[in-house]
Amino acid sequence: MDNKTEPLNEDTRYAPSGKASGDEIIKQYDELSGNQLIRMISDAIPDVAMILSKERQVVYENKALMELAGESATESFLGKRPGEILDCLNARSEGNGCGTTESCRYCGAINAILECQRTGLPSNRECRISAGRNGQSFSYDLQVNASPFSFNGREYVIFSVKDISDQKRRKVLERMFFHDVLNNASGLNGMLLAIKGASNPEEMKEYIDIAEKASNDLIEDLMSQRALSAAESGDLMLKVVRYSSVAMLNEISAYLTHHEIARDKRIFIDPFSHSVQIETDQQLLKRVLINLVKNALEASPPDSIVTLGSRVKNKTICFWVNNPAMMPEEVQKQIFQRSFSTKGSDRGIGTYSVKLLTTKYLKGKVEFETNETEGTTFRIQLPLGI
Repeated sequence: MDNKTEPLNEDTRYAPSGKASGDEIIKQYDELSGNQLIRMISDAIPDVAMILSKERQVVYENKALMELAGESATESFLGKRPGEILDCLNARSEGNGCGTTESCRYCGAINAILECQRTGLPSNRECRISAGRNGQSFSYDLQVNASPFSFNGREYVIFSVKDISDQKRRKVLERMFFHDVLNNASGLNGMLLAIKGASNPEEMKEYIDIAEKASNDLIEDLMSQRALSAAESGDLMLKVVRYSSVAMLNEISAYLTHHEIARDKRIFIDPFSHSVQIETDQQLLKRVLINLVKNALEASPPDSIVTLGSRVKNKTICFWVNNPAMMPEEVQKQIFQRSFSTKGSDRGIGTYSVKLLTTKYLKGKVEFETNETEGTTFRIQLPLGI
């Protein structure tokens, strides 16, 4: 995907915020809807499509858009912008709405529209949207297309949207699954060959210990993929047990200290971490924290230290993971989106799964802060019992 963005607009965090009046929107709608050819063509488009004014507001939309959003009255969308229709969380985060926030600088939808308006040529991009509706959160992976359109002396943009969420999710999960499983399976196979050629009992025992760890890693990868698939489909069942917070930290440190990802790096547990019994799904929480520590190790330069710890406050416990590297702004704005990854094409899911499992199943919340002085710290805040 082309991540090139437009220059920052002076009067907002990104694109112009000015909107046309309601009367002007209705006037343009009447002009467009009065043309039978426009009505026929727009409704023949199978994907969601809308015609946007120069202010990026909807002045006409097809039946597919109304069906997607569950609306029956055409006028209900008039004057809105695409992110507002799709319930984008960023569109709500600031008063000027869709296209005007700092996060919008990395949005494929607004950049496709702006590029189309600037060049007069079609623009096709991928777009990730984190949305919220009726207290529930959703993640969309969309293919968007913006094409120029002139009518009655006015310049418009025909904006179409195709949901490719299932396609992207399957592709990412499959790539990650085969990548991680093949790595661990190859390591296990190598150790078995080494055991076969071992010349003495001590050497054989060392290889067996390494092979056992590779086998455990393989099982952990399989269980993590199964848990994520079940979580996305809503079929994940919790197994709540009582467990020590510090014991959890020690297990994670022991598991990852000798992992390939921790080569030339150290994992350090804060000695002032609070030890408390919590009631939660032990394996689910462990996977969340392992994911965060792995990400921290990957982001850290050689000879650095990744620190983890726990704090209890007001009947909640906060697990935290710190690494010395500052997170780039572009990563900060997209870190929890499903298909976003800093590791290359089709390697997303990591921090998305952390947020999904934490908020939807562990009844907690996840946040982060990053700066040049203290690096990056992720925090998982959970109730002491669920």
